Amino acid sequence: MEKERKIQLIRESIKQNRYPLNYEWRSLYADSNCYSYALGSGYKEDRHSEEYIYNLGCMSGYDPPKDNKEAEEAFMSDMQVLGIKVKRSNLGEEIQEGEWKVALFFGYYFDDYFKIAFRDFHFARQNINGNWSNKEFIDGPVKELGSIPEYCTELELVGYYMLKVDGS
Repeated sequence: MEKERKIQLIRESIKQNRYPLNYEWRSLYADSNCYSYALGSGYKEDRHSEEYIYNLGCMSGYDPPKDNKEAEEAFMSDMQVLGIKVKRSNLGEEIQEGEWKVALFFGYYFDDYFKIAFRDFHFARQNINGNWSNKEFIDGPVKELGSIPEYCTELELVGYYMLKVDGS
């Protein structure tokens, strides 16, 4: 499937949601990663495809980020492609109707088996009840994180972002 069609399906899926999101919808994301979960996208991508659409920067054609600044740029670029308004936020800023907040993490981890460092990213999202949740890996569970998402990963916190579907 062409990337443009995948992006269209992601947009349609996101627009069907009511924001902020409910943690109870976690079963929708059984075969999704943290990025699709944070966006509220129910579009399922074949994770074995050559270019997995839910990799950071893939939607916008941004090169894989190498540091936090590039991770934020890739994320902002992807949101622009999806028609999602995004602004920097903080942990304490309250969400309004139609908005939701995500936390972006980025960094490197060392794989003991392969003996190399891998770049990685992670997202958590704030739910309507004010608590945070995240999706662990593609096959992993959705987990409630409580009031502070910063301990859900060993990756470095890049920032908090307030999102809103453009035109809503």
